[in-house]
Amino acid sequence: MKRIITVINTTEACKILKDYGMSISPAHLRAGIECGAYPFGVAVKMDKQCAYEIYVPLLMKWIEERSEEVC
Repeated sequence: MKRIITVINTTEACKILKDYGMSISPAHLRAGIECGAYPFGVAVKMDKQCAYEIYVPLLMKWIEERSEEVC
């Protein structure tokens, strides 16, 4: 049986991104998801608001593709 692996919210995702050195706010992340700049999450329009889902495996893959070792 396959399962969807961990979905987190924008605050949790920002914490992970900040741990990797990216300066980002939840509002910035939400805007980026909405415009398609961050492919590791989706925005689901619900009446007047959006619900955001960030998939941890896709987030970690995105980070890995863009990060490098620092001394």
